[in-house]
Parts: sequence; C-alpha cells; structure tokens
Amino acid sequence: MSSATTLTFLSLGNPTGLKFIVEHGGLRAIFDFGREHAPGRALFSLGLVPRPGRELADELAVGIAPKLSGVYDAWDGRTAVFLSHLHLDHSGLVHHLHPDVPLYYPAAMEPLRAAVEGSGYLPWRRPPGTQVADGATVGGGELSVQFLAVDHDLPGASGFLVRTPELALAFTGDHRWHGSHPELTAAFAQAARGADVLVQEGVTLGAPPPGATPLSEHQVWAGFERLLLERTSGLVIVNAYPMNRERVAAFAAACERHGRRFLMEAQAAQIAGYPGVLTDPGGVAADPAGHCLQLGFGGLPSLIDLQPPPGSVYVHSDGAPMGPFDPAWTVMEAWLARFGLEFVGLGSTGHSWPEDIVRMVQAVRPGLVVPVHSRSPEALEVPGVPRLLAEPQRPYAAAELKALARQLFARAAGPTPSAHGGDPAPSGRT
Repeated sequence: MSSATTLTFLSLGNPTGLKFIVEHGGLRAIFDFGREHAPGRALFSLGLVPRPGRELADELAVGIAPKLSGVYDAWDGRTAVFLSHLHLDHSGLVHHLHPDVPLYYPAAMEPLRAAVEGSGYLPWRRPPGTQVADGATVGGGELSVQFLAVDHDLPGASGFLVRTPELALAFTGDHRWHGSHPELTAAFAQAARGADVLVQEGVTLGAPPPGATPLSEHQVWAGFERLLLERTSGLVIVNAYPMNRERVAAFAAACERHGRRFLMEAQAAQIAGYPGVLTDPGGVAADPAGHCLQLGFGGLPSLIDLQPPPGSVYVHSDGAPMGPFDPAWTVMEAWLARFGLEFVGLGSTGHSWPEDIVRMVQAVRPGLVVPVHSRSPEALEVPGVPRLLAEPQRPYAAAELKALARQLFARAAGPTPSAHGGDPAPSGRT
C-alpha cells in the first residue's frame, strides 16, 4: 500500500454536508460525518424519512451517506472518524458507524452531545467515541490530528491540524470571529500559520448583502434586551436555536431582569441545558406579560391555546426554519399572521462573514487554500494565496497540491490565482 499522502473530498459541502479524507501509509482519517441540510431539495426532507430497518441502505442508495468500505458493517482496522462539532450536517450520520470504528470529537462537545442524544433529537453510535481535549493530538508519526478550538454558535467546536511526513493541512471547521469567543478562532489561525493547505469553510461567500448590518453575538443579546425594555407589552415568543446554549442563557437572564420567566419546550430545554420547562401553557396564557416562551416550528400549534394578546412578538433567533429557502418559512409566516404576531429577526450566523474568511486566510497564509462548505467557493479571493476549487471524489496527492501551489503562485500576476481540478481556470471563472 502506498505511503503517499492524499486528500479526497467525499463532499465539498454545497453548501452543507462537507466530508473529506486524509490518507497516508495505510491510515485513513475522515473529517466530519454529517448529512446535507437542504429542506425541499434533499431526497429525504419535508417529512420523507428512510424506511424503518433500511435507513443506511436507503441513505447510501440516494447518496446521503457516502459509499465507504470499512466503516459500516465492519471496521477495516485503518479508518478513524474526526468530528469538528455537533451540527447535523457534520455529525448526522454518526449513528451508522460500526462500533469498532475509532470516533474522536472535542471534549467540550460532550455535555451537549449527551443532551442531544438523551433528548431523542439525534441518534448516536454506541460506544459514543473518544473525547479529545483542546490542543491534544490523536495519533503520531505518520498521521496525526491535533484538535484546536474555534468559536461557533454552539459549544465544543474545533478545527484541526493534520500532519503527515508530506503535508501539513489545516481545517478551520465552522468558525466565526464575531461570536463571544473570538480569541479561540484567533488562536487557531496562529497555530495553523504556514500550513501547506488550508481547508477553509465559506458558508457566507457570495451571499447576497443582508438587509441590515450583520449582528455579532453580543449585539443579538443587547438587541433582545432592548426589545424587552422598549417595545413589548404582550407575550414574547422566541424561536431560538437550543444548541446555542450561551444565547439561551443570555435571553433567559434578560427576561428575568425584566420580570419575565423564560420557559422552553421540553426537548429544547434538555438540549440547551436549561431548567425552565414549559408544563402549563394555561399559566403562560393567563400572564403573557410575565413570560418569555421558546417555541420551535413544531410548537406553533400551541398558539391556539396561548392566544397571544396584542403587543406580542415572535423573535426568530436562528431556530428552524432557518430562512426563506426552507419551504417551512412561509408556513411559519402564515401562523404569525393568523395570530397577529409581530415578526422580529434577531440572529447572528455561526459562520465567519466574508471579510473574516479573508482575514483567516491572511492570518494562516497557507501555501494553498481550498474553499469548501459554500455555494460560491469561487468568491474567495485573497491576493498572494493560491486557491484550488477542488473536485469531489478526486484524490489529490500531497506532491500535486504543493506543485499546484507553486504553479498558481507563479501566475499571481493574473487577476486571481486559481485552479479547478489542476487545470488552468476557464475563461470567466476565477
């Protein structure tokens, strides 16, 4: 078996479901193992689910799960799986892994992982896997993987530094600079500086300009406080993302400061690690001005019993549905219109803004950057840093990646140093 290092993208994540493999000397490391989130486009969405007892076969058949040997029915003795964080597009297929497959994930993720599994929201493999401390390294010698925390919109997110004798590869994972812990993201950039290859997430690349200035996490918290202070006389309903435990805690504290009790649906409360569970909708209906209530999309029929009075608001704070691209969005809007609820959008993405993606690339200054996890990877342009628009399922040898970096750097006098699949960029495509 060849000892050469190769990098293969099983899925580039367009925009979600990124999975890639680094192989060296008979060892194989798979990074992330989730499903694409594409309601209305994914074959299993909008209520369609794999058939009972045939879940893996169905997901393999339609391309949701990757066709890989040595990870499902039996372990091949050479493959390990590494998770960057708990979002479903990075972890949603883990329950299909054979129990013997080594599975590694950030130790800081474990409380949330246990809560998500215990709530029934996300099935998990048994045994659950190995928790890895921030900064610790798995493996050594021929293939090693170091965990380095980054800031995201849930606890326990990590990037990775992957090292072989031929290649130093950095993977940002999902990260942001505008969250509550930018120092984590900055420390990752410093540790990854000078990597041969940077696998850079780019969810926000090429996104249309938002209608308002994007908010930082702290601005979301402050905005919710102002809403409670200035605008609201009725019930405050919040569609918050429960995995964002810090935001849930911040919202709950703000409600308490303004004489309101913050309550959550049972599953969401378990995921958020929050003790205030909604048990009596009648009590909320009797005292709407004394409550803030978390309701997910599935909880909208509770409005029938709550009968929110005039002056009530619905604060959408990154819960599902996540945007107008989701067919459920118009259904949500219909419920709000039916009950006269004012819609307030108050969220902050867990992904770096485009200028901060450039900031990361500039800070790392890799030999080659590979934008992934994006609908518009071609939008990433960083002067002086060659860019590869990778092809899925194509193995890239370490020597080839380094040669591409040299070749593209030599072309830097052009408008955009770039390549697609190792060939010169077609006219009009950068």
